[in-house]
Amino acid sequence: MKIDNVANQRQICIQHVTDFNLKFTLESGQSFRWNRVDDAYFGVVEAQILKIQQRGDTLIIDSSKGKPIATEHLHHYLDLHRDLGSILAAVNVDAYIEQAINRFWGMRLLNQELWETIASFILSQNNNMARIRSIIQLLSERFGQRLAFDGYVDYTFPLPQTLADAGVDEIFACGTGYRARYLWNAASTVANGKLELEALKRMDYPEAKQELIKLEGIGEKVADCICLFSLGHLTALPIDVWIKRIFERVYLRKRATSREIQEFAKNYFGEFVGYAQQYLFHYAQNQPDWADAEHLALRDKKR
Repeated sequence: MKIDNVANQRQICIQHVTDFNLKFTLESGQSFRWNRVDDAYFGVVEAQILKIQQRGDTLIIDSSKGKPIATEHLHHYLDLHRDLGSILAAVNVDAYIEQAINRFWGMRLLNQELWETIASFILSQNNNMARIRSIIQLLSERFGQRLAFDGYVDYTFPLPQTLADAGVDEIFACGTGYRARYLWNAASTVANGKLELEALKRMDYPEAKQELIKLEGIGEKVADCICLFSLGHLTALPIDVWIKRIFERVYLRKRATSREIQEFAKNYFGEFVGYAQQYLFHYAQNQPDWADAEHLALRDKKR
């Protein structure tokens, strides 16, 4: 992997990127703030608009700050530092997941900003993607800072202190519904230092998950989403309606509790079960016949 700064001083090119697909990564349901415009993706990261394009094995990244984003941060955010080939080889244990892996090869798990991830997945409960994105956009417009770049306008995600000061009613006015109180409580807990984000980043998976569950409105599924999509704990397995359906129909062939799914999945796929679930989730989202007889027969063909 080679990194070049280019003439306009705000752009970097990362060349010879292997096992990475920008579209699959940013459109796989793990993030709510990336928008595609023509052949580029625009999103707000580290209080700046990033414009990212992929041309073959080269990533071109522009920043609204007038200087390039730190390459080490970008590598971490896009998960480029991991050996994806080895991870996918480890979870490729049957012909069913092999089909998902081959279809979406190069999809990586993002390591997103922690506070925004906590807030976003609180808002994701009992919600669909379009509505989650809409609520986050309204909150950002109302409580964030306006950014503009290359004809694209967006807003920073509101800081914990800003939302804590705003109060439940102002958060509710952004369409958050019953989640307003949960979001305000989380923002207040971070703002007053009772939940230290930097300390959370240093915790192992079980400790971080338990710390997150202490927050009102965060259960196991939301805590696992935060652990997987921000803290880099690849053993986390968020079980939403789709993942429950996938494991019941494809793997367990029966109704199962979340605990039964957790135990089976971690034994079956191993330490990178978080990656396995993302490929299975995205495959089912994009393959209407994912649970037909032909697909189910693939599960019994071991690698």
